[in-house]
Amino acid sequence: MSFVAASTPSARRHMVSERRLPAFSGAADTLDRMEDEADGAGTEIDLRQLRHHTKNTLQRILALIAGAPGLSDTPQGEKIVQELEYRICLSATISNALFGLTGAPGSMAERLRHLSGAVVDMMRDADQVIRVGVSVRGSCPSGLRDAVLRSAHELVGNAVKHGMKDRPNGRISVRLVSDEDCTTLTVLDNGWGFSGSPRSGEGLALARGFADRHGGSLLMDGEDGTVATLELPH
Repeated sequence: MSFVAASTPSARRHMVSERRLPAFSGAADTLDRMEDEADGAGTEIDLRQLRHHTKNTLQRILALIAGAPGLSDTPQGEKIVQELEYRICLSATISNALFGLTGAPGSMAERLRHLSGAVVDMMRDADQVIRVGVSVRGSCPSGLRDAVLRSAHELVGNAVKHGMKDRPNGRISVRLVSDEDCTTLTVLDNGWGFSGSPRSGEGLALARGFADRHGGSLLMDGEDGTVATLELPH
């Protein structure tokens, strides 16, 4: 399906209302059905993450539409339509970084930077300014790369969705370090933090699932912002 913009605001509005949203809704229904029929823990967690990513994308699209009732031919309506198309394209970028759907995978540093930047841009509010920095040291074993990328997707998304909620600006740092015995992914944000146990949503459950699959661990610290640390033994 092509996401090229229509030539006029009214045509773009028609495309969004008549074609895009039903297509995404159908995809979500299909993923739910596939998950019900899937065999094996590995396939189930993959489908759960794909469904979770689709759900987050839909939520952002619906929130943008609700913010400008009518999507009339005004500068406001034009801006919303452009924002919709931008976020839909970001969703494709995220899927490509996670699953390599449209191109050969790049280096871990490249994939992690593309993924983290796209997740922040897709999940943030339109007027939020959230800076993200990514650093990679060492060589992540090939067998752990998918787990690292998929965990980063969920942890960065959580940092934006929960840590940065209602904040005008913020910072997120993503660090990946691989030594002889262990690969460690750390996601830090300067958001609200938490006291006691962190919220146990779908994103954290997925990240813990990736850790468990490889005999690793996921630790959360919310005393000063939030620090999520994923350790995967080699």
